[in-house]
Amino acid sequence: MAGGSRGTTLQNMPVKYLLYINIILKNNITIHYDIAKELKSKKQESIARFLRKTIEDNYLKIKTVDMKFDIPSLKRDMESRTSLIMAKTFKK
Repeated sequence: MAGGSRGTTLQNMPVKYLLYINIILKNNITIHYDIAKELKSKKQESIARFLRKTIEDNYLKIKTVDMKFDIPSLKRDMESRTSLIMAKTFKK
């Protein structure tokens, strides 16, 4: 996700690393969005577009946004990519 306005900054990161997102509104209603479940039937791009649009369109109603990441998966992918880059860098 990228872009943002009014003090928000959304950086690029594949949504496949998100387990869920909780959007807590100023009226204390929590919207729980199960990303892991949605990924079984939707593409990452459509989920990212939906999240970005929802957050930007409702910015003034939102108190906080909590995200739970799949840290083991993210760490595993980062380590494998680092190994791959190092192997390419020092290849003879």
